[in-house]
Amino acid sequence: MIGKITKLSIESAEESRKNPETAERMAAAEKGQAPRFLIISPIHRSSQDIQLLRFGQGDAFHATRVSGFPLLPPDSSTHLFAAPAAYNRQFPEKTGVILTFDIDESQENILASIESVSQHPDIDDIPTIALRVDYENGRARVLPHRFGRAYEVENYILKRLSRPDVLDDDTLIIICSDSRVIPPTTPNGLPMAIQTLGAHVPHYDMNIEETVQLNEFFKEWLSNETVERRIIVVVHGNFEGDGHSCGAGYASLHPETINGSYLESIIEELNHEAEMFESHKPESPEERVIAIGNATLSNIKTYPAVQDAIQRGAAHDEFMRILEMDTVTNVVSPYDMEPL
Repeated sequence: MIGKITKLSIESAEESRKNPETAERMAAAEKGQAPRFLIISPIHRSSQDIQLLRFGQGDAFHATRVSGFPLLPPDSSTHLFAAPAAYNRQFPEKTGVILTFDIDESQENILASIESVSQHPDIDDIPTIALRVDYENGRARVLPHRFGRAYEVENYILKRLSRPDVLDDDTLIIICSDSRVIPPTTPNGLPMAIQTLGAHVPHYDMNIEETVQLNEFFKEWLSNETVERRIIVVVHGNFEGDGHSCGAGYASLHPETINGSYLESIIEELNHEAEMFESHKPESPEERVIAIGNATLSNIKTYPAVQDAIQRGAAHDEFMRILEMDTVTNVVSPYDMEPL
């Protein structure tokens, strides 16, 4: 499977170079990123949302909501929501925050999620577009709310909608929030995705609600023993000689330069956890993101549901892997790692 994903990414990059619009986006990615939107997607719809909204490379920064649960307030969801949203504040043009919900999502989850967005100080002045989506048909309707709205932006979004490709719910990609990196397509479709700063997932803590929610997600997802599930951590950077490194990876090498409570704590955590997987001070952000990827895999193994799956023998050779992704081309390649 890993070899097939790599091949698909190479083919996609070749097609992108032939298309003037996507080639222009790749050229812009070499210089940096300036996304206009922040998308907060449930794990199982994250990749599909990119196609649904017809967003391309560089269009949107990403945060994550655990499928089946409301988006937690920023103080309760620092890794999945608060830190990516805080990072988003630096971009010059902030058109909207987009929240997506499945067609059968409860009204309670929707209202709580919109409320959580309004509580984040770095995005509370950006219009919020809440969408109830029929992914099967590529349709959506805007959900009214009492917080900041922008009707022109809502209409712009509705006119862009497109039916996304089929979901590959056997594959979970953990990837950076960076707008330039898009979860790689698998032979079976669009993978589920957790998108965070530096592709970092915290260790399990029964007293931290976002990790409790994540464990519930893993518990449900890994309960089917007849299917070969895969968890792939995708770290990104300048792996092909052009373009920028991962911003979070670079920042973790210089945590003293970061301001803002949500960002400071996460970047310091990235630095601390990465150092445990480094024998020397990294010479580049590319070396650093590999260490962050290893830290994430180590953290995932602390979740009781994942431990249970491994003990049951549900794990296999490709159950947990790290892939390196070039920021500009989005081509992925395997990173050699120790077996489980």
